[in-house]
Order: sequence, then C-alpha cells, then structure tokens
Amino acid sequence: MTQPASYSATQKLLHWAVALIIVEQVIVALAMTNVGQGPLQNQLYEWHKSFGLVVLALVLARLLVRLSRGAPAPEAGIPAWQRRAARVSHAALYLLILIVPILGWAGTSACCAPVNLFWGPSLTLPITGGMPVGGAILKVHAAGAFALVALVALHVAAAIHHHVVRRDGTLRRMLAGH
Repeated sequence: MTQPASYSATQKLLHWAVALIIVEQVIVALAMTNVGQGPLQNQLYEWHKSFGLVVLALVLARLLVRLSRGAPAPEAGIPAWQRRAARVSHAALYLLILIVPILGWAGTSACCAPVNLFWGPSLTLPITGGMPVGGAILKVHAAGAFALVALVALHVAAAIHHHVVRRDGTLRRMLAGH
C-alpha cells in the first residue's frame, strides 16, 4: 500500500470525534465519582457507559480506515527517534482507546448490569461474578483511563511542539481544510 499524501476527511472526523468524546468521558467520570449517590450520579453513569460504547465503535472504524488507507509519512526532517516515538505512542493510544472501553463494559456488565446504549437497547456482556469481579475489572479500567489521559497529554504536547517549536505541518494535516 502506498502512503497517502494527507489524512482523509473521514480520518480527521473520526480523530476529532474520538478526541472530543474522550475529553467528555474524563469530565463525566470525574463528576460521576464525586457528586454523591442519587439520580444525577445514575444519569452520569449512563452517559459514561453509552459514550464509552460510542468511543469503542468509533475507534474500530478508525482502525479499519487506517488499515485500509494508511497514514501520511512523517514530515521531512523529523529525527528517527521521534518517528519511532510517534509510532509507539500512536499504537499505545489505539490500544488504550480500545481496551479502556472494553474493560469498562466488561466490569459494568459483571457488577452493575444492565449496560444500555443511551437508555435504549441492552448491550450487557455475559460476564458474571458480581462486584468482586466487576470491581477488579473496573480498577484496571480506571488505571487504563489514567494511562490514556497521560498519553493524550503527551500527544497534545507533541502536536503543539511540532506546530510552535518545529513549525512543521504535523498538526495542520489533521485539521479540516488541510
């Protein structure tokens, strides 16, 4: 497969949709664990579970598009170690964006079913074990989420570095209209 000259509109849309939902997920996760028990907390949990499933679907679509279309080559002049770091960090981002929602889905299915998509159809996984199993899975989910947030922060810092310090086109090629 030849490398495309730029990211497609679909790749850009999926990238930014996943990015925005991840930011929303962090905000909702912090709120739902701090508001105290009650209807608001229940509603926040439902939003979090539903958007977790949406992120999972979108990242699967991103992977399919990426595998079928590829990605543009890095900008000229980027040192080899930075190219390797970018490959490793992108692979880790994809992995965490896949694993974190799956762990949340599995943990919630085990302890706190049902898992409904926006108060609609049940998508609960057939996992049993109650709170001991669900709680253990959700602890790994939380650790993965913290690792994802750290990696996203590094990703954003690298994009800003490329835009402000290196003044290359790395960030611009993921923006609309470029």
